[in-house]
Amino acid sequence: MARRKQKEVYLMAEPKWAQLKACKTLEDQTALYRKMEYFVHYEVGDKKTTASMRKWLETESGFAPEVLAKLKKVPDVWFFSFGKACFIWEKTGVMLEEMTNHLVKKVPDLCEKAEELIEKEADKKADAKPKISIQQRMRDQVENLMGEWEGYLDQLVERNFDLKKWEPYKEMQAFGGGVIKPNHAKIIKDDFADAYIEALEILEWTDEDIKEAYSHMDAKDRKAFVAFYDKINIACDTFIQTGKATRKTRKPKQVSKEKLVSKLKFQINDSVLGVASINPAEIIDAVEIWVYNTKTRKVGVYKADDRGAPLTVKGTTLQNFDEKMSIQKTLRKPAEQIKNWTGNAKTKFNKAFAEIKTTDTKMNGRFNDTTIILKAF
Repeated sequence: MARRKQKEVYLMAEPKWAQLKACKTLEDQTALYRKMEYFVHYEVGDKKTTASMRKWLETESGFAPEVLAKLKKVPDVWFFSFGKACFIWEKTGVMLEEMTNHLVKKVPDLCEKAEELIEKEADKKADAKPKISIQQRMRDQVENLMGEWEGYLDQLVERNFDLKKWEPYKEMQAFGGGVIKPNHAKIIKDDFADAYIEALEILEWTDEDIKEAYSHMDAKDRKAFVAFYDKINIACDTFIQTGKATRKTRKPKQVSKEKLVSKLKFQINDSVLGVASINPAEIIDAVEIWVYNTKTRKVGVYKADDRGAPLTVKGTTLQNFDEKMSIQKTLRKPAEQIKNWTGNAKTKFNKAFAEIKTTDTKMNGRFNDTTIILKAF
């Protein structure tokens, strides 16, 4: 279905645009034009007048492309008055000669202003410092160390380096006062990766080009060449694995008590018995909860299990309660007996519960809209 065009709503009466073109004299046309201009000034937004102005420039002005490009760089505020004329032109097909003459006079100034803006924009781009990535910043921090190792490699090739005494891991620990972290170690290992692959090819000694390029190396030199890079890889891997082992585990976001019990179903009060539920948020971190079911007439107690975790809620179900110790009993005369489970004395609650002679049954942790939450300790 085609989208319905939004209807324009104006406070003033909209001009009859066709009348402008039908005027017989310039005087009548100018007078009517001023009325239309007044309407546009108060009723038409800048976006619409600017859009009309850009359309006129591109289709009717006859300006050269380079001039149009400059004019588009000038802020729209320069075209505020001319934009009204262009809006009227788009509605009527009429553009007064005085308006075009006015614009033509302003074009040199507008082009000059545009050139200034273009030049300033170019200067900003030239002055803008290139942003250095974190990876590049870390690479810069270890560049000197890798340069030192490249020097060691030259000494190794010249048989002037004691590979057995060289401990790259300790050098990494001490470098820059301990600046190197696991991510630096990964950069170092990656930087030497291609050279290590080449060293393995040299050790294999099967490629004719390799034999020609490294003919100065004997079997011992080739093994030392690989061992040099093995030491670097082991040192880097040690840094990386140590970082993983010592990384602090992310603490789970603390969920509020109110959010934990937001889905819990319970009965707010019972006007017949004169009892009401406590705030369910008090359940969280409690070790003992007393409840009463108004439908089954059962009063019960939930006790936290012996693992030390306090009671909590997940969805509509109680968690961490002791299934053996959490039991309920039926009240024969609820209106009289329920008064025993009011107040703040835990011993009073337990004594009254022990005196009930009815058979006890286990609790399942589920709450519903007939559950009164009497007390939490």
